Amino acid sequence: EIMIEERFGPVGSERYKDYLKDIHASGAHMLSLVNDLLDLSKIEAGKMELSFAPVDANGLIAECMSIMQSQANSRRVVMRQALAPSLPPISADSRALRQILLNLLSNAVKFTPGGGQVIVSSAFTEAGNVLVRVKDTGAGMSEDDVRIALEPFTQIAPVSDTRGTGLGLPLTKALVEASGGSLTIRSCPQGGTLVEIVFPSTQIRAAQ
Repeated sequence: EIMIEERFGPVGSERYKDYLKDIHASGAHMLSLVNDLLDLSKIEAGKMELSFAPVDANGLIAECMSIMQSQANSRRVVMRQALAPSLPPISADSRALRQILLNLLSNAVKFTPGGGQVIVSSAFTEAGNVLVRVKDTGAGMSEDDVRIALEPFTQIAPVSDTRGTGLGLPLTKALVEASGGSLTIRSCPQGGTLVEIVFPSTQIRAAQ
């Protein structure tokens, strides 16, 4: 970063600047991998410290969609939301829930071709559960692909020009379960993907 910003003087050749950008991107990718690995290891060891408090899921969804908007715009992907009015707060760790939503939105945008859509919705069921759904019109996955995608350090055949760490979905699923919820994925090749998170009524009552 110091060299890219030329804080101590000009670097010189533009080719050097291109190399610096590659080095910086590789470093950021490695840092993301290490952070995801540490979080996953903490969860598996039961050492992840979550601070449960009432969370406005609709507000957090809107915040995360705003963060992802520029990435969606650059890939010509339309993001839409359909949020249930008067959704009750859920007992969760806001940082963990934000990471869950950003991971799912990032994946949805990444694997949806230009002109496609990503739709995020919320609902409150008669059973007292809160549902959060992230649906895309992207490439989709087979049942085997879904199973592979949920295994740490494994990735399905690339259908995007954006590389990943192989930890995004496993970490997301682990964070959901650590937060008291459950995650399911329904998908089919060329038919898009629907990820549904269910927070049970106990998480809603705990937030009252």
